[in-house]
Amino acid sequence: MSIRLNRRSFTLGTAGLALGAMLPVRAFAQETRSVTTIYGTYDIPASPQRVVAVDSRLDLQPALALGLPVIGHGHSLPARWVPNTQGLEYFGAEINIEQVLAADPDLIICADYEKEQDSSWWPARRLREVAPVVPTSAQLPWKDALRELAHVLGRDGQADAAMADYDALIADIKSRRAEQIATKTVVTLQPNAADVFLSTGTTMLPTQVLADLGAKTIPPGANQPYMTDAIPAEGLGDALGHVDGLLLVTGTDADVAGVAEMTTWQRLPAVRAGATINSNGNVNYGSIYSAIQIAKFMDELYGKMA
Repeated sequence: MSIRLNRRSFTLGTAGLALGAMLPVRAFAQETRSVTTIYGTYDIPASPQRVVAVDSRLDLQPALALGLPVIGHGHSLPARWVPNTQGLEYFGAEINIEQVLAADPDLIICADYEKEQDSSWWPARRLREVAPVVPTSAQLPWKDALRELAHVLGRDGQADAAMADYDALIADIKSRRAEQIATKTVVTLQPNAADVFLSTGTTMLPTQVLADLGAKTIPPGANQPYMTDAIPAEGLGDALGHVDGLLLVTGTDADVAGVAEMTTWQRLPAVRAGATINSNGNVNYGSIYSAIQIAKFMDELYGKMA
């Protein structure tokens, strides 16, 4: 990635002042950064004033952690543990391009899911007609993705500070819960009305946090980037009978209501021992704030097994 700084200035006479009065404020930005991303080499504002972060998990969280002045986002509502989201404009799960255009952003951050085909959820190609787009890397571990975005934006220091808070939390949990981490098997899973899926894929956020903790867990299968196939009710004992604690990746408590009625679920040792926690928010994917929240959930879960 190539980065250089340059300055753009406006020389305004009487006519220029009249013209300038009709231009948006961001037209007067004097400093830009030339960056090279998957979209080529182009200029972005060195100090953006109006930032749209398309994905509430992969774009909004790092943008806020880096101190960017975010005005809105898409995909889904932010989880309750993401700070400073009050008053942000919501551009829809499938992004409303006209609404983004009307918001007049000077920088857009968008996860790089869009490849050969256009995407209405992460429509980077169309958004590049509105303002410069900087991608986040959806397939990278969250720390690497945050560092990459910070470097493009010239905010490496903010990324280091944010990750230092996470690292300190991990170190504290590892110190206080050393015995449980060493001896108890934990796993994250996603229940719905009739099925249970292990959230153990290599690209999934809980897998990364459990690895940082050094947790005993069920590893992902070979070439398994996402969740497992559904575990049938009759297979729950074989799959989870040796597990001591369960973090349930749920939107609400109602998400576990269906499986909670299964006799095989009720017989699981972790369930009988009360060693379960419902996240009540999406933690399968995200960045620093969800990683911190997963670590807090695991601290609470290990406490139930102490």
